[in-house]
Amino acid sequence: MLAFPYYVRIFYPDTKANVIVIDSSNISQANFDILGMTCTACEEHVKHAVSQLPGFIEASADYKTGKASVKFDQSKTTLVQVTKAINETGYKVTHHELGRAEFIDEKTIIVGGKDEYTALKLIIATGSTTSIPAIKGLIETCYLTNDTLFDLEQLPESLTIIGGGYIGLEIAQAYQRFGSKVRIVEYFDRVLNSQTADIADEITKYLSSEGIEIHTDVKAEKVYSQKGKVILEGTQNGSKVIFESTHILIAAGRKPNTQNLGLEKINVQTLKSGHIIVNEFLETNVKNIYAIGDCNPNPPFVYAAAYEGKLAVQNAFAGAQKKTDYTAMPWVIFTDPQVAGVGMEEEEARKNNLPFEVSTIPLSEVPRSQAALDTRGFIKLIRNPETDKLLGARIVAPEGGELIMEICLAIKYGITVSELASAFHPYLTLSEAIKLAAIGFGKDVSKLSCCAA
Repeated sequence: MLAFPYYVRIFYPDTKANVIVIDSSNISQANFDILGMTCTACEEHVKHAVSQLPGFIEASADYKTGKASVKFDQSKTTLVQVTKAINETGYKVTHHELGRAEFIDEKTIIVGGKDEYTALKLIIATGSTTSIPAIKGLIETCYLTNDTLFDLEQLPESLTIIGGGYIGLEIAQAYQRFGSKVRIVEYFDRVLNSQTADIADEITKYLSSEGIEIHTDVKAEKVYSQKGKVILEGTQNGSKVIFESTHILIAAGRKPNTQNLGLEKINVQTLKSGHIIVNEFLETNVKNIYAIGDCNPNPPFVYAAAYEGKLAVQNAFAGAQKKTDYTAMPWVIFTDPQVAGVGMEEEEARKNNLPFEVSTIPLSEVPRSQAALDTRGFIKLIRNPETDKLLGARIVAPEGGELIMEICLAIKYGITVSELASAFHPYLTLSEAIKLAAIGFGKDVSKLSCCAA
């Protein structure tokens, strides 16, 4: 089972062993989880066993944690031989790591350029990495990503973020609050351009109020370093703009890790973006090969990948024929206030030719928000008036992620808006906002007394 950019995971049924490729060079360090070590003598036994192999460099073992590490030359010995040497001592390897994986044919992968593994079914789970835009000079600049930003030992004095998606917004607010001077530069006409303008405008208002600069409609054209600063040049609505900061961070989207896997050799179909095309069973066009997580075009969330992994295994090995269903898949952006959603928004309903109505309630109408003196945001419900069932929802609110689950369950189990409106919701709780929004389809909530039904 392939996992991570150039990794391979192979699960052995008898030991649940998990092989991860971590290096494609000749010198490799393999890390092992080992069952059976009980004392320091066991540690020495393991180290002595691997030291007899050609290409051995060094080894360490710790019986208390059940872990060992072996550095060796892959041109002289293989991970399979290292594992075998440990197993022959009487201990049991349950996890180990090695080099790069690539498809040879539809049922075979090659690891580290030499070890071949064959399987009836294969699951690709290579994930995604930051997409680096083609901006002149960027590669020569010490730019940051969400993977490298947190390695800094000193807080950036100023930070320009290219990209106003969820990663860019979360990092922008966090670092502005840490004390950096933060600027967001966005190509589209608003941040969170995948959402409707009311959502984007609402979160923009709160981020701007904290001092974050937000520049939209900017085409970044050139990046360079000058006197300890990073300079970004571009155009905004036809005019030249220049932004200066001590650091620059790229948050312009994600790209799937599907390069150099040999997919073209076995004719696995991908989108222009590189995402592997799958059907509702997570099968690729090559029927014994599945793809899960960020490497396919489905929702790019860690809990979606976990869901897909379980489904793919059931379909591949048990013939379950279970279909993916993201109708009630929630998502949350962890800004303050949070942005959360599930299901369709208005434009999606329109594209699907579905009748829809919208009820929006500002938190200024919610008793709990009034009492907490925090009325930032709103709750928006979208329903099909013919069925009285919810199509989706969008929330901008403190702890909006906690509110979205009630709506998810309503969508998943077909609970109607009328049922939500009549259900008991404790007074002075944020969840009461869902009830009020449901009532809002038929009444003006601002004219109701507290505890209205």
